[in-house]
Amino acid sequence: MATASSCRIQTWVLLACAALSLACESRSKAAKGEEPVPVAIAVAEKKNVAREVRVFGSVDASSTVDVRAQVQGLVTQVHFKEGDFVKRGQLLFTVDTRPYSASLAAAQAELLRNRAVADQMRVEAERANALRQEGVASDRDVAKANADAASSAADVKLGQAQIASASLNVAFTRITAPIDGRTGALLVYPGNLVKATDAQPLVVLRSISPVYVRFAVPQEYLTTIRERLGKQPLTVRVTPRGEGAKTVEAPVTFLENSVDASTGTVTLKATYSNAGQELWPGSSVDVVLVMGMDEDATVVPEPALQRSQSGTLVFVIGQDGRVTPRPVKVLRTTETQALIASGLEPGERVATDGLLRLRKGTKVAETAPPAKLAASTNPEQKRPEGL
Repeated sequence: MATASSCRIQTWVLLACAALSLACESRSKAAKGEEPVPVAIAVAEKKNVAREVRVFGSVDASSTVDVRAQVQGLVTQVHFKEGDFVKRGQLLFTVDTRPYSASLAAAQAELLRNRAVADQMRVEAERANALRQEGVASDRDVAKANADAASSAADVKLGQAQIASASLNVAFTRITAPIDGRTGALLVYPGNLVKATDAQPLVVLRSISPVYVRFAVPQEYLTTIRERLGKQPLTVRVTPRGEGAKTVEAPVTFLENSVDASTGTVTLKATYSNAGQELWPGSSVDVVLVMGMDEDATVVPEPALQRSQSGTLVFVIGQDGRVTPRPVKVLRTTETQALIASGLEPGERVATDGLLRLRKGTKVAETAPPAKLAASTNPEQKRPEGL
């Protein structure tokens, strides 16, 4: 048993040594240029690259109104369907008007009576004043007549106020739309008793043209945003979620007056006309805040960068097919691209994969045609990009 086990161990040791020898020989051949290392290659390009911040956002209605009853009564009729678009002043609900019409009629009758009494009291006061001039009526009689006339005149004004109040209650039985907007779910139906103190609204109206796109960006962008807002408009590209979503542009119209200390972000809003109803209140959207443009920037794919303790470098491929590591200064990176400030010229070729296998003088072979640089406006990218 022990002899067989020893034989197996010796066999595994021999195999491991052979594999290590083959790896060292392959690496030695690659270093000498005998066996090229397959890599993907890209060509540095000069192009304009937008400076963008990519974040999540949400769509808010420009106006939201809870439609409520202002008088108590039975709903007798609903004049719209759920989801209808309604105009301001359009009739939505009718509440039973009979009690309020009766109160109005009583107030009108009371006013007629008060006016009749007031006319009589006014005539009596005029007669008393005339008799006093003749020395017939006493001052006390005149004062009483004048007081009665004033009291009856006040009763007339009170009756007018009661008619105005009763008329308002009658008007409140016709509940109309306070804004242009789209109706939500219908929360009451004919036969329901409603009153002004109900916690639940009758329906919720939301104005969806225009809409606000609300989003937050890290506070390190605040200085740049404030500077740009003071000079020229800032715009955002907004893309709803889902297939076939259309990207729209909207100007930034609001900057919050403080930074949220809990998140380290500042909130902004953009206003979009939404005439075609591309954006829906409450929905989540991808937002790209356009901060400016880097013109004529030297650009390579971001995977071409090799980072180390000594700095960032790229492997430049010479005419002889051998690579040379070259330090570069990176202006900024996006999800797919790196903007090179110095160390690389447009037209030079760089390796974009297999970098761990490369060292100075390594011969490489291209595994695919020169890669075209991906667009900087990748709609799937969500995290903020550096400036």
